Amino acid sequence: MTKRPGEAALLVLVAAALPGAGHVLLGERSRGAAFCTIVLLTAATGLLLGPANAAASIAEYARTFLFVAAIMQALLVLDVWERARGRRG
Repeated sequence: MTKRPGEAALLVLVAAALPGAGHVLLGERSRGAAFCTIVLLTAATGLLLGPANAAASIAEYARTFLFVAAIMQALLVLDVWERARGRRG
């Protein structure tokens, strides 16, 4: 489904605000819900492990979970752009 550049940009902004939302707006509800769940659970795990306590040995794991969630979110935004422009199916 090819969208005009303005529509694709709007989808990218929505996707950047909430993981999976861009996929849902593209009509891929199950994919969007799965991505939302995965990214939010990964980020929540990082927050629950306590990145604020830098002295704790577990803080490195917390930062890693948060970093992975951020990378997944960035890749999802790029995926929405590609799908909106018709480059991916």
